[in-house]
Amino acid sequence: MPKKHTNSEGIATIEAPSTDFPAVKEGPIGLSEAAAGLFSPLVSTVAADAPAQDTTSPLTFTPQDVYDIVDKGLLGKGLDKHETTILYSVHARSKEAAYLRWAAQELSLSIKGIKAEVHAQIGLNGTICPKNCKFCSFAASNNARKGKYELPKDDVVEYAQIYEEDGANLILLLTTASYRFDKLEEMVAAVRAVISAELPLLVNTDDLTLDQWKRLKAAGANGAYHAVRMREGIDTGISLETRLATFDNLKEAGLSLSTCVEPVGPEHTAQELTEATFRCIESGAVSAGVGKRISVPGTQMFERGMLSDLVAANMVAVYRLAAGTDLRLNCSANSTLVAASGANLAWAEVGSNPRDTVKRTEHGGRGQNIRKAAEIFMSSGWEVLKGPSKGWILG
Repeated sequence: MPKKHTNSEGIATIEAPSTDFPAVKEGPIGLSEAAAGLFSPLVSTVAADAPAQDTTSPLTFTPQDVYDIVDKGLLGKGLDKHETTILYSVHARSKEAAYLRWAAQELSLSIKGIKAEVHAQIGLNGTICPKNCKFCSFAASNNARKGKYELPKDDVVEYAQIYEEDGANLILLLTTASYRFDKLEEMVAAVRAVISAELPLLVNTDDLTLDQWKRLKAAGANGAYHAVRMREGIDTGISLETRLATFDNLKEAGLSLSTCVEPVGPEHTAQELTEATFRCIESGAVSAGVGKRISVPGTQMFERGMLSDLVAANMVAVYRLAAGTDLRLNCSANSTLVAASGANLAWAEVGSNPRDTVKRTEHGGRGQNIRKAAEIFMSSGWEVLKGPSKGWILG
């Protein structure tokens, strides 16, 4: 059962997880010379500091070009694809990158009524998944997990109640593709019965049919997290067409969408990031942004390495300027640096987690609690929303 405590103010909290996690091997990345010295060859044993370069379509730009594009982005009306690709190409340790991150934060904070939010994820199962995403600890083709594990319904319900008491702005139920649909439908109904009607409830699950999405809505779901992963169909066992069909089904079922450009690693190019960015912008999602890949031991992607938090900050900054002020929630603010670069959405996590290998991420895994996420925002100048997130309940 969840470990519930009550602080001196009488507020119930889930026990803070350990932050210890096995170190990951972060691989090399090569960068070509470009943009008047913005780039230099780099081999990193710590973390990569820029996306890979597409050598078949090299970009030519100057530092002044970067400043001009950032200034345009500050107007809040978005950027075009060429401008976005240039910003994604800027080296994270450059002066231009510092200006980029400052501008994204300034634009974010200038949006009327905008605040930071903490959304809460409950992982329902850790059973191996047949979709075989190479970066995921659940993938049957990886060697990170074995067997079957499902979170008991009583625990799911209690977690949901504690999360609302702790101030979560939204709750999401996560499953692998091996989780039975009828169980998910039952869990949605059980959670909806114990949380307030105004608190948005989302799911992150398999690609479903239109009828199945309608059934989840009837059970109490308001939307879904759904994403076209980087190199979908190559590094995953899911086709791009299947993912896009799910976007259409969600919209037709009257469910809102949360999405992201993810999981981004050192091998992905600025051009790929731009393509994924505009796919997200055009989806009309309530929340979006960019998330770096977490290197999980035992997965096929582990040896490819992981981007630094500095690059993660750059990427969320680019997404904010590319999307403009239409985007209310920009993810993923998993560090103070990223939160200070235009990101205002973070996640608390319990239960199973595709980015670690323990049964329950709050028991020695990567999962953080709401208090920790809120502290990150407060330390980076954000005010955290009190009460339910807006814009998810479509009627």
